[in-house]
Amino acid sequence: MSTRTTKEWLLPASIPFKELKGKDLEECVYWLLDAMGAKDLEWRVGGSGGGAADGGRDLEAHFFVPIADGEINEQIWWIECKGRNKTVEQEAVKSSVVNSMAFEGLDYLVIASNTQFSNPTQDWVKEWQKKYPKPKVELWDKAHLERFLSRHPDVVLRLFSEALSVEGRFQAMDSRFWNKLEFVTPKMLGDIWKAREDINFTAMGVFAVIVNEFANGKITRHPWGVAIDIQSLLEVLQIGLVNVPYLLNRSSKGGVDATPICRAFAYLLLVALDKLPAKDLAKFISDALYDQWNDVPEEVQEFFLMPIVDQLLSEMKDVCSADCQRISIPPNLALTEDKDEIEDYWQRFEPEGINKKDADRRYLVLEGHDAPCMVGFTVDKDNSCPLFDIQPTSKNIHDLLDIIKKVAAFRKAQATKKRKDQN
Repeated sequence: MSTRTTKEWLLPASIPFKELKGKDLEECVYWLLDAMGAKDLEWRVGGSGGGAADGGRDLEAHFFVPIADGEINEQIWWIECKGRNKTVEQEAVKSSVVNSMAFEGLDYLVIASNTQFSNPTQDWVKEWQKKYPKPKVELWDKAHLERFLSRHPDVVLRLFSEALSVEGRFQAMDSRFWNKLEFVTPKMLGDIWKAREDINFTAMGVFAVIVNEFANGKITRHPWGVAIDIQSLLEVLQIGLVNVPYLLNRSSKGGVDATPICRAFAYLLLVALDKLPAKDLAKFISDALYDQWNDVPEEVQEFFLMPIVDQLLSEMKDVCSADCQRISIPPNLALTEDKDEIEDYWQRFEPEGINKKDADRRYLVLEGHDAPCMVGFTVDKDNSCPLFDIQPTSKNIHDLLDIIKKVAAFRKAQATKKRKDQN
């Protein structure tokens, strides 16, 4: 991963501040507050103009802030949005500030504008604040909004994607995944891949982009795992492993399909297994995962690890049984319904990728006893295919990885030879 200095990724001139009025300004401020950690955000819709006449406020938000004694203090914020073509008139600010005094318990009044506030207006607010320290009045002008947006690329991506450089879009994708488990578009992933030499990557960002690739299609288009060195790959895998409980719990509670996350883990394990002995990778998993959970019951550890292990094992079963004369199973148990995915599976190891246009899990396994194993496992009527025979647990990760490594090495070499013969 790059160690270059982070480049400027927000292009302020591309944010349409002049047109940012009414509902557009309210939406911008709404998502900024959300990104800043506001809770119970309420859009006061229903009055005249863009917002409501309910006390004059357009938005209401609550912030929960820790105080010195360790308690949590709730702050109530009201926000008014003043979209203008020129400087916000002083009378509008005075009216908002005076009106806010009628509501007890208000902590902050924010007046946000797409333009600016005059010096006399700012001076008036300072003098008023000396007499009335509560609510705290803040004036967010264009410069403030621009600064806040620069700290929250996910908001810029949501509202003004053209205002982000490719580096900025990567930052936004990273933030959006880890904070909300949301995914970006295939086009954005393509732009990030093309500019990968110029982007300052982090391990968390690469893990996020790999999950996004699986959420949008196939990793063979942009094989990130082979685009980075082994040390960086292990950093990415470690970041993912230590966050397994968070990711799977968050996806379950949020109703987000966890399949892309499990597929990302399976892919990272497979690429690491291509470069490391199985015993070394098994130890790495143990160090990264179990040592962090030494007080967690074994059944809980299994609950989080097994979906990842099962995903990789099931993918190997799919690709290895596709032309096996010994084993017969229904097609594509773990892979997508794309008929080309098994054929293209090993192209995830091609550094430049490829360019192509785009319930009940029980199944019956039929195994013949006469056919040999193409991979080279010792099989007969008393010895079944180990890929299908093994029952993965947290105790036999090394054995499982050993089997998968042998299958992967054979099938990858087979696919490489087939491609060369076709060319």
